[in-house]
Amino acid sequence: MKTRIKINQAELEELLLLPGINLMEAQRIVNQRERIGGFTTRDEFMDFLPALGVQPHDYIAIQDLAEIEPLISENARVIDF
Repeated sequence: MKTRIKINQAELEELLLLPGINLMEAQRIVNQRERIGGFTTRDEFMDFLPALGVQPHDYIAIQDLAEIEPLISENARVIDF
């Protein structure tokens, strides 16, 4: 079983494990993630990949490895019912 990469939490080194992603592309993923406050869905992340020039065969492999975990805002409140 392949290890999934948590895209919203991954450091540069982890993003480099994605097929076809080099250091510059990994940094662009981090920059985009910070700019938008994190990717909300795998589709949103996958839609960003063509801007990086990701090749179709890498795109399919990345789709299998990418995990988008729920985002929790620093300002989020927990409400007990």
